[in-house]
Amino acid sequence: MSSTALLERNLVVYGRYRIASHLLFWLPTSVLFLSARTDLGTALWLWAAYFLSVVAAEVPSGWFSDRVSRVATLRLGAVAWIVAACLLLAAGSSVPVLMAGQVFLALGFAFRSGTDQALHYDTLEALDRAEEFERREARAGRNAFVGTMAAALAGGLLGVVDLRLPYLAWLAAAIAQLVATRRLTEPPRHVDDPPITLSSSQLRSALGSLRDPTLAWIFVFMVVQQPLEGLALDLMQPWLTLVTGTTFDEPGTAPLVSGGLMAVVSIVGAAAVAVSPRLRAAIGTRSTLVLLSAVEAAILIGMATVVSPWLLVLLALRSTQTAAAPVVVATATAPRLARSVRATFLSLGSLGGRLANGVTLVWLGRLDDIDDVLDAGAAIGVVCLVVLIASGALLRATD
Repeated sequence: MSSTALLERNLVVYGRYRIASHLLFWLPTSVLFLSARTDLGTALWLWAAYFLSVVAAEVPSGWFSDRVSRVATLRLGAVAWIVAACLLLAAGSSVPVLMAGQVFLALGFAFRSGTDQALHYDTLEALDRAEEFERREARAGRNAFVGTMAAALAGGLLGVVDLRLPYLAWLAAAIAQLVATRRLTEPPRHVDDPPITLSSSQLRSALGSLRDPTLAWIFVFMVVQQPLEGLALDLMQPWLTLVTGTTFDEPGTAPLVSGGLMAVVSIVGAAAVAVSPRLRAAIGTRSTLVLLSAVEAAILIGMATVVSPWLLVLLALRSTQTAAAPVVVATATAPRLARSVRATFLSLGSLGGRLANGVTLVWLGRLDDIDDVLDAGAAIGVVCLVVLIASGALLRATD
């Protein structure tokens, strides 16, 4: 098969890989799963361990992706998720084993973070079709969120029977993800790409790009995005126990309600990623990202102040930032960055965000009362939004 044909195959397989990597059957039940085996505070600490583990892996994974192989990085991520699923299924109430499972979950996300989109852009660039990236990436993101919708529904139903079953289904999806990576081909590297060595020069080059005000502001967005996005997801399940009148020990219908809500959230996310190119073209990169962040902040404030099924309408918008922001960020950053630092830059931004989210979860883990946790989450949401708007004014980022 010719190199061009192999790269064309990349574009087909990439779409399948994105769907497989978004079949997170455990998403609507993850906090319930951990809280049922420990308690709410320990569950938040376990999620803090996840985010801090991503922090440790983000830069090495970005370097490995930029300097060694995009495809190998994605394969390592799939293997990490297979290990994570096995550990979480076997853990019982053992906190150390649950912690190990969370660490491997983090490794899987870290090795995927930025590398999947970088592979997509590199493939189109090698085919001299880079101008198609935004449209094609938006379509891939939309399809991935449709997959998340189906997985959320199935995961909620499975969780009513046994909270371990969503993780078993995810194990099968992780295996499918690994199979998909076996059909991917590494895009050719430019002859002037720097040698494959780990040095501070690559980090300096990626950080040096922050002299560009637009890239600097997008970096700030990537940092505050994670606490907004993560808390809106992690606190939704405890909030649902208040709405349904259930407990972590007896979750009752909470997994089913969570799964149904996550399915709706995924549908909204699919729509958001589909319209993100038009929204960015209409109001600009900065306004689009601020709007997406404001939605997440409003959700956190709503959960802290309202315990009513009517708030589910607002919660349905939870995935708008998760879905649309990566397309907007990748479209704005890829042309401004050299190929050799694209994944590293995205990994650094993700690292900052995961660190911020990990620190907030460590702090929230000190609180075991649901109401106190929700109030603190709302305060964090307001702070993140204010930081984003203020930094945009100071950096005078352009679209």
